[in-house]
Amino acid sequence: MNATIGTVVTAGTTSRGNGFSYFNGVKNLMIVGIMLLGLIACRKDKDKPGEETGDKELVVSFVSGSIDQSLVDSAFVILKKAGSAQQTFKRFEKKAGTLSFYIEDLSAGSWTAEMYVFARFNASGGRRYKQEKAFVVPTGGIKNSITLNAPTGSITDAWKSYAFFRYVAEGISVSVPIDASNPHFDVEVGEAKWNHFYIERYANNRLTGGANAKVAEQIWDCTSGCYTSDRFINNSTAFLPFVQEVGNKEWNNGLIIVVVGAPGGLAVQFSHSYNK
Repeated sequence: MNATIGTVVTAGTTSRGNGFSYFNGVKNLMIVGIMLLGLIACRKDKDKPGEETGDKELVVSFVSGSIDQSLVDSAFVILKKAGSAQQTFKRFEKKAGTLSFYIEDLSAGSWTAEMYVFARFNASGGRRYKQEKAFVVPTGGIKNSITLNAPTGSITDAWKSYAFFRYVAEGISVSVPIDASNPHFDVEVGEAKWNHFYIERYANNRLTGGANAKVAEQIWDCTSGCYTSDRFINNSTAFLPFVQEVGNKEWNNGLIIVVVGAPGGLAVQFSHSYNK
């Protein structure tokens, strides 16, 4: 049939050219009406109150007080589902004013997003910002996007701030916290020849007049069995004495020194001083 929606049909007439009769016309118009009602019902079901339309994403929004988005080099997330050993890696998509990744494809359950943002800071070191965000995907899929503010760089921010050192040619990267109350650090090397690791941390208090009084210091030095089979060090205990020494004492600046060495005297050194 070649009937067109909107054609006017008069009772008792027949259009012999295309075989379109009054009764067929009424039947087709009824079918069209039912289809339209179905589409309207589907649309109402889709646009439920409180449910967003469009893609569902986890969005990191750069607002007043955030670090400058232009300093961000890269960002990624590791998604972990409760009860599962499998982890999902995604890169953030960088848009004007935001970083985001798609979450509508996640299955129902409790999830944790372990997020990392890498940014330039100064000539002596960059910054790595880390935050973990827990959320639940209900049966039927997530209904709304999740929005978080971007890092501010403050040590009290939800994004934990690390000094980040990297020597790309040798696959060396080192992250040490800016916050003197955080004992964690991690190191990754590309080759097994790098087997000597030295980290020195200072917390200081610059007094009126310019004198910089030491509040706490500690050295961690490892030359054997330092990393896992994938040449990664993830340590949250070695600097606990440093954290305890700082305690509730006043401090306003710090210094981090890192040396990564190999046999034959080969070494890569980083140092970074900063204000709290």
